[in-house]
Amino acid sequence: MRGNESVRVLIDGKPSGMASNIADALKMLSSESIEQVEIITNPSARYEAEGGAGIINIILKKGSNQGVNGSVTANVSNPFGYSVGANINYKEEKFNLFANLGYRNDFTKGNSLNETEYIDQNTGLSKSFVNEYSKRERKRKGYNANFGFEYYLTDKLTWNNNFTWRRSDGDNPNDVNYDYYDAGRNLLYSNRRYTAEDDFKENVDYSTDFTYKFNDKGHQLFVSGTVSKNFDREDSDISTSNAGTVLTSDLTNSRENELRNILRLDYVLPIGEGQFEAGYLGNFNELNTKYNVTTLENGEYIENEQFKNNLEYLEKVNALYAQYGNKYKKFSYMVGLRWEASEIDVNQLVTNDYNKKKYNNFFPSAFLNYELTDSSTASISYSKRVRRPRGWSLNPISNYSSSINFYRGNPDLDPSFTDAFDLGFMKRWYKLTLNTSVYYNRTTDATQFIRIVDGVNEEGIPITISSPINLNTEYRYGLEFNVNYNPFKWWRLNGNINLFQEQTRGDYTYTDTEGNSITQNFDNDTFTWSSRVASTVNLPGGIDWQTTFMYRGPRNTAQGKILGEPNLNLAFSKDIWKDKATIALNVQDVFNSRKMRSEIYLDTANSYSERQWRERTINLSFTYRFNQKKAEKPGRNGNEENGGEEYM
Repeated sequence: MRGNESVRVLIDGKPSGMASNIADALKMLSSESIEQVEIITNPSARYEAEGGAGIINIILKKGSNQGVNGSVTANVSNPFGYSVGANINYKEEKFNLFANLGYRNDFTKGNSLNETEYIDQNTGLSKSFVNEYSKRERKRKGYNANFGFEYYLTDKLTWNNNFTWRRSDGDNPNDVNYDYYDAGRNLLYSNRRYTAEDDFKENVDYSTDFTYKFNDKGHQLFVSGTVSKNFDREDSDISTSNAGTVLTSDLTNSRENELRNILRLDYVLPIGEGQFEAGYLGNFNELNTKYNVTTLENGEYIENEQFKNNLEYLEKVNALYAQYGNKYKKFSYMVGLRWEASEIDVNQLVTNDYNKKKYNNFFPSAFLNYELTDSSTASISYSKRVRRPRGWSLNPISNYSSSINFYRGNPDLDPSFTDAFDLGFMKRWYKLTLNTSVYYNRTTDATQFIRIVDGVNEEGIPITISSPINLNTEYRYGLEFNVNYNPFKWWRLNGNINLFQEQTRGDYTYTDTEGNSITQNFDNDTFTWSSRVASTVNLPGGIDWQTTFMYRGPRNTAQGKILGEPNLNLAFSKDIWKDKATIALNVQDVFNSRKMRSEIYLDTANSYSERQWRERTINLSFTYRFNQKKAEKPGRNGNEENGGEEYM
């Protein structure tokens, strides 16, 4: 997605409570339950306008073979964890029953560090140093079950139902050590802050839909409804100690309840060689987040009013769209228009701060393809997208595990709107396919994460706060190359390089704890790049060996810079028992190098930080298939080869 994290994740074409981001979605799904993953960098008007960088759609398997078929997969990993999953399908002439079941017992490790130099604004000299080192473990037991059936009521009418339930329990201890130094880097003292956190998550989805096919030429009507309910609880016991003596003790508890209802209608009408589509989408979301901290004082836990939070987020989005596509000789095109009416309430119930925002926006899209030859295609496309802030981006209080580095959401965040232009070219040779594109994105009210130093903790140490804000405008333009090369039958290569320039423009004004109004300029110009190379080799003995190397280049920010991030993964697999079973071994982050590293330069502090969300993991899996062929590794489809445009 070209290094842009503003991505909308769908499952079977619909939003899901588990799919707020691609990582969370894939954690809960076994690879054998996934039919394919669609990546659309420039979606048409048919899709939600949400997601400035595009859409990732995960399509789950629904078996096509008659009778009973499916697969079972078991995994074991290091750090020690294990999982088992199954997808089962039973198909007859009039109906199709399917289920995806799974259990996971995961254990992963992560770490972070923040080394901060505090500066005297009057003299510009160092006045103190604090080094913060953190080690975190995540132990999680999770269940997921997905049941569905398709019933062919008539030759033209199909009824589909899908029920999903997911539940997980986690234990997430976090150990933070602080070293405090004076201006001459002499160690003054060291403290330890230990957080014992447990969490519980549960998600229930139910969807039902009807498809009526007027004929076998594509004329059809689709109607669906989805209800999703999510609950998330996190409780923590936090103690700060020095040389074994407890200095402070805090309890935190967080509760999050979400209810989402979705209504959808799509109509498709072929007209000659072309096709007309129109539809409606209603997306209604209610999210309530409560957070509370109590501190031990004189043997009694007292509520800390500074961290008390009760945030209510209400979202209503009604959308209509229409689009038309056709083909004339070597030209194919599609134009569309989507209208979305958004009504959003962000209410802080503790302080009685109520914010209502209404938006009525049009989202046009246009796609044009031209077949230069039988093996080459040129394309140009445009679409308008939106990114609405949600959840932790809006929540003012979310974590208390560190006493000097806080994350604070911004309830006043506005949506970001992106105009995306793409000019693509695709060429196929005998063993080589080249897909390249030039793109330009302009985003208004772009979201930027900033750091400020404001206030002090109970020990008098300055507090660094990270928070999202809206800037005036962000410009991103770049050049991307995708290459597929098969030098030999036993060797396949796939590579990608994305070169882009990013410009941000805007000022931010805030009031600090002493009542001073401070304005900072965040104008910034930076060039960066990212790349990915994947090599698949068929070794003797029927063993497939895949190596994937990814690298995110360094880039400057308005407050410092983000350093380069390399990552190497290895995987081996072998089919046995006449391709009815597969054994696979993979190593994620071979050199433990996948760390987000950054340097921040402020008037009052300079800092260097590292964060590794997950350390190296090794996974061994076994999959057995019954009455089911091994899924072929899909090649790049025509849409993706034309720069990710959605036109057929």
